[in-house]
Amino acid sequence: MIEKRTHYIRVTLLLMCCCLFLFACTSKNPDGAGEGESQPTDSEELSLARLDIDYRTFQKVIGWLDDETLLVHLGSADDHKLMTFNIFSGEMEEVYSNESSILTTEINQSRDKILLQEIKNGQSAFKVITLDGTMIQSTTFGYTSYVNIHWNPTNDNTVFVSHYHFDHELEAETILVYIWTIDKNTFSVRDIPSLSPQWYSENVYVYIDELHTNALFIGDIRENKEDMMINRDITDFFLNQDTFVGVVESDISDNEVLLFHEYPFLVGDKVIRIPKVTMNESPVKPHMTQSTRNGKIYGVIPDHSFSLEEELGEYRLAHLHFEDEAVIEIMDLPENAPIALSPTEEYLLYGWRLENIIDLSNPELIELIEILN
Repeated sequence: MIEKRTHYIRVTLLLMCCCLFLFACTSKNPDGAGEGESQPTDSEELSLARLDIDYRTFQKVIGWLDDETLLVHLGSADDHKLMTFNIFSGEMEEVYSNESSILTTEINQSRDKILLQEIKNGQSAFKVITLDGTMIQSTTFGYTSYVNIHWNPTNDNTVFVSHYHFDHELEAETILVYIWTIDKNTFSVRDIPSLSPQWYSENVYVYIDELHTNALFIGDIRENKEDMMINRDITDFFLNQDTFVGVVESDISDNEVLLFHEYPFLVGDKVIRIPKVTMNESPVKPHMTQSTRNGKIYGVIPDHSFSLEEELGEYRLAHLHFEDEAVIEIMDLPENAPIALSPTEEYLLYGWRLENIIDLSNPELIELIEILN
């Protein structure tokens, strides 16, 4: 009797184990996939997709909208479009389309609005839209060629719009700078001798005087007095939120420029030395990028000093580690071209049309689209 009871208990335990095993198998495969199918690994899920479009319509990648979404500009003779592109799934969605040519596009600091300049029938217009294509503002503009745009990072209701202008009375080329107040749709002229003034805060801006002194100035739109010179030695700069990197020619070596790092602006003393590249005997600012406040800064750095009139040179992608005043080389690059770091600091766009992407955990230049010659 005891033997029968023991045998019964063993059989019961065995059946329970079998049921638990089958339940576990079912849980791992809730969609009922066949035995030959396997679930994707993490590396497969994170593999980078390519733009599945006709390369002849590709204009450029505008930049990052979030950790894995890019804004892409497509255009043909019939129309121009702005599309979102997921770098992992390859999925694309249309944001904006019009039978016009888009010249300039910029994403605001919060990455939830887009400002674009377009030309249609010989007339220029500025438009501000949301990511779902909703029109916030639209206005005509008298200049029908490319303009420089800098969107205020702390108040996305104000924008610098600048372009060259030939003054017939002076018989000379000057620079016109406007402040566009988006909600009121008004343009006010600001006397700034720079094609690239940049907002530092809601009211304060900085620029290099390109017409007279070639020095660094600071101004405030709340004041009518002259802008103040703050540095004669800085010939160019990189600015992102309150991180500032000034470019200064070395007074010790003719073959170097100094990158002065300040965080916050006007506070700091970290310096990195890099080879000097010149054009028309003036130092050329290296392409730099930063995506988060006081985050990592990457640059396209030459491997030796030279003049662009004589050669194109060789370049490397580098992490500019200002805390240790070190240049950490990452990989060789084929040319000196713009870069754009993702919000997570994991990926980096590269190229004159930002047509390549680099996974910084395993640096390799990957084409988002194959450009055929």
